[in-house]
Amino acid sequence: MVLVALALLARLPLAAIGAFGVAIIAGHNVFDLIPGLGSTLGESSLSGLWKILYLGFSAGPIALGNDGPQLWVLYSLVPWVGVIAAGYAFGAVLMLEPERRRRICLAIGLGSIAAFAVLRGLNLYGDPRPWRSGLDVLNATKYPASLSFLLMTLGPTIAVMPLLDNARGAVTRWLTVFGRVPFFYYVLHIPLIHVLAIVVSRIRMGEVSDWLFASHPMAPPPPPEGYTWSLPLLYLVWAIAVVMLYGACRWYAGLKVRRSDWWMKFV
Repeated sequence: MVLVALALLARLPLAAIGAFGVAIIAGHNVFDLIPGLGSTLGESSLSGLWKILYLGFSAGPIALGNDGPQLWVLYSLVPWVGVIAAGYAFGAVLMLEPERRRRICLAIGLGSIAAFAVLRGLNLYGDPRPWRSGLDVLNATKYPASLSFLLMTLGPTIAVMPLLDNARGAVTRWLTVFGRVPFFYYVLHIPLIHVLAIVVSRIRMGEVSDWLFASHPMAPPPPPEGYTWSLPLLYLVWAIAVVMLYGACRWYAGLKVRRSDWWMKFV
C-alpha cells in the first residue's frame, strides 16, 4: 500500500512530494494531542480503516467477521507514506555533486538529531513519555512510527552518509551487496530467522518449542523455561543469517544487472 501511494505521489513535482513527506512526518503526531481521539476512532464504525491508516496495532486487532481471525496492523500507513515520500525526494540530494551533497546530508542529519534532543527534553510532542536514563530517552514508539522514533533513526543514518562517501575495501564491497537489493533481503530474512530459531530450539531443548508458532512479535506470551537466548547466541545466529543471505543477495543483484524484467524494479 505504501508503494502504491508513492506511485500516485510520483506524478507530482519533486518539491511537492518532499514537502508532503516532511509534513506527514512532522505533523502526524498532532492527533495524539487530542484527548481520547485514539479510543474514539478505534471504536467507531470505521475503526478498521483508522487502524490501517494510523492507529496500528496499539488500538487492537481488526476482527474479520464475528468469528474470524484477527488482523494486527504493525506498519500503519500514514507515518510510512510520509517516510517513503520524503525518501523519494531525498534521492535528488544523493545525485548532487559530492561537496554539496555532504553539506545537505550533515544539515538534515544533525538537525534531526538536535530536533530529537529538543523534543525529548521538552517532552511535549512527538511521543512524549517519562524518562530517567539514556535508554529511556531512546524508548520511542515504532508502531505507529512516532516523530521521535523517525528523528532518532533517520537522523543519524543521514548524518553518517558523508563519512561513508569515500569508504573502500572488502567490508564496503560486502555491505554494498545488501544495499543493492534491500527489499529482497528484507523478504528473505523473515522466514530465515524463523527457520534458524527452530533449529536452535531443536538443538538446545531437544524439540521445536510450540511457543515459536504461538507468539506474536509485539505481545508474545512468556517463553518456555530454558528457551531464552543469551546475547552471544543471539549475535551468533544474527551473523549466520547475514552470511547466508549474502550469497542470495549477491546472486539476485547480479540477476538484476543481467535482466530487465519489469517486476524486478519492485524487489
